[in-house]
Amino acid sequence: MPLLEQHRRGWQNWAGTQRCEPIAIHRPRSEEKIAAIVSSAAIVGERVKVVGSGHSFTPIALTDGHLIDLRDYAALLQVNRSATRATAQAGITFSAFSRALFPRGLSMPDMGDIGYQTIAGGTATGTHGTGANFGCLPTQIARMRVVLADGSTVECSPHDDPELFHAARVGIGALGIASTMTFRLEPAFNLHAREQPLPLDDVLDGLDEFVDDNQHFEFFWYPGSRHAATKRNNRTARPADEYAAWRRLRDDVVIANYASNATVQLARVAPALAARVRRLAATESRGDYVDRSYRVFTSERKVRFHEMEYFIPRAAAREAFGRVRTLINEGGHGVIMPVEMRFTAPDDIPLSMSEGRETCSIAVHMLRHQPYEQYFAAVEAIMRDYDGRPHWGKLHFQSASTLRPLYPQWDRFQSVRARVDPGGIFANSYLDRVLGPVGA
Repeated sequence: MPLLEQHRRGWQNWAGTQRCEPIAIHRPRSEEKIAAIVSSAAIVGERVKVVGSGHSFTPIALTDGHLIDLRDYAALLQVNRSATRATAQAGITFSAFSRALFPRGLSMPDMGDIGYQTIAGGTATGTHGTGANFGCLPTQIARMRVVLADGSTVECSPHDDPELFHAARVGIGALGIASTMTFRLEPAFNLHAREQPLPLDDVLDGLDEFVDDNQHFEFFWYPGSRHAATKRNNRTARPADEYAAWRRLRDDVVIANYASNATVQLARVAPALAARVRRLAATESRGDYVDRSYRVFTSERKVRFHEMEYFIPRAAAREAFGRVRTLINEGGHGVIMPVEMRFTAPDDIPLSMSEGRETCSIAVHMLRHQPYEQYFAAVEAIMRDYDGRPHWGKLHFQSASTLRPLYPQWDRFQSVRARVDPGGIFANSYLDRVLGPVGA
C-alpha cells in the first residue's frame, strides 16, 4: 500500500531548538491512513514518529524516518454528558477539546497551563496541572485506541488489554500511536482565580497551607526578587466576571507575551536591566476574578525558551527550592527566567513522574538565545539528591541506566514495549537513550 499524503520538508519543535529531516511528513485525516503509513513503513524497515503541537523540548519526536503530524486528525467524536465522558481524535488540542466541552456541560478536572498541546502528546509525556488532589492529565484517560507497530489497531482500557492501557497513558511515543482517546470529565465549572505577589519567604514558610487550602496552587519566582507570583484557583458557583476576557487579553497576551518579548530583546543587550524589569513584573498583582475553568488553567506562550522540570517528593519541596535559589543567587548563570513550583497527587502509571508518591515539580527556564547546559546540569544535580524524575518532554541529561532505579514499574513498561513494538518501529535516538533499545 503506498504511503499517503506525503509532505517533504524539515520539521522543528515549538521552541525552534529541535530539528529533523524526515523521509516524509504525513498529515492523515483518519485512523485508517495512520495505520497504512505505519504498516507500509514497517514492511520496509523504516521508523515512524508522531508529532502534535511540538511543544516538547527534547528530541522525543525527531526521526529520519516518517513523521506523522496529527494536526488534521482533531475531531471531537462523542460526548456522553450523563456518564461525564468524551472521546476525541488524538490531534485535538486541550484548548479546542475544552472549548467544545464547556457548552455541553463538561470540563476536564484539571489542566496544564499550555492549552495548545494535543491530548495525545500532552498525556504521552506526563503533562500535569497543579493540585495536591489531582493527578497528572493521563490519569483522566478512561480508554484509548492505539495503532501498533504492525499497523493493527487495538482498543485498551482497564478491562481491554489492561497492561497496554496501564503503560500507554504515559507512553512517551514508545508503544504505538494513540488514535482516539476517551477522558473522564466533570460537570462544567468556573474557577475563582487569585493571582498576587507575596513575600517568597512567607510562601515557603506556609507552603503546606497554601497547597492544602487551595484546590490548585502554584508559584513563580523571578531570580533576585523577594516576592513570589502566586496562583490560587478554586471552584466556585459564581458566574464568570464581565471583564474576565479583557483581563486575560491584558495579562496573558499583552503583559505575559508582548511585554515579555520586549524584555527578551532587552536581555540581549542589557541583561542586568532585563532582570530588574522581570523582578518588578513579579510584584504586579494580576487580580482576583472568575472565569470558565479552561480559561483560567491555560495561558499563551509566545516567548521561546529552554525548560527543564523535575519531580521530587512533596516533603522535599522547600529544601530543594532553597538549594536552587542559592544556586541562582551565587552561581552567576545569568538567569532572568522564573523558577516554577507545582504539585500533583500520586498515581500508579509506570512512567508517570508522580508514580507512587505525592509530588512537587520544580521547573527552570532559560531564554532560547542563552546557554542553558551548565545551569540545568547544576539544578539536575540537586534534584537527583531527592530521586528526582525528569519530565519526559523537557530537557535533562539522564539515560536509561540512571532512570531505571527511579521507576518501580520500569520493567513492566519495558515488557509491554517489547510485546507491542519488538522491532523498534517507534524508536529514535532519544528513546534509545532514555529507555534503551527495545528488549535491552
